[in-house]
Amino acid sequence: MDPTSIVNALAAVMAELPAISKDDKSPEGYSYRGIEAITKHLQPLLAKHSVVIVPSATLQNVVPAPAMKDGWQDVYLNVSWRIYGPRGDHLEAHTCGIGRDRSDKGVNKAQTQAYKYLLLHLLSIADKADDSDGHTYEDERRELSPAEALFERVRATKGAPMADTLKALAAENGKALTANALAADEHWAALVTATLEEPS
Repeated sequence: MDPTSIVNALAAVMAELPAISKDDKSPEGYSYRGIEAITKHLQPLLAKHSVVIVPSATLQNVVPAPAMKDGWQDVYLNVSWRIYGPRGDHLEAHTCGIGRDRSDKGVNKAQTQAYKYLLLHLLSIADKADDSDGHTYEDERRELSPAEALFERVRATKGAPMADTLKALAAENGKALTANALAADEHWAALVTATLEEPS
């Protein structure tokens, strides 16, 4: 019997991967799904279906983090991924990540962010809270795009110190904190995400 193609292997992983809740909480109070919550469920399935994900990262830039105290830096990475299946064929994907840190962890944070977004999009990982069982047609709402969801997170910071941090960040970068601006610039969206997820 011929080994399974990478496409079929990924489909098998997706079929068995459960919805993963956004159970982690940021200091600002919004919910998010950490990388550990994803890999806890995913790792056994990748092994079961002989799927291996190999990264190749390219450092793009290291700059002082806007609106942060001295010593904080933003590390920009572009990461290429080869996703191998049981018979050795592969798919390629590309993501970017921004890691904010004031010591030596910026690269690790950037690659972790890039990996998280690869998995979310590659495997269409759902949130348990979005499970539609028992919902009527009238209860259903249009799913937000990634940029719209990020904009909602920005809006949720209103009245908190993070709102001022984001405004300063936008001014520093000459960008707008709107869904359209976040959708139009992947690096800007990644920088806003990194800022939101940085512990205060």
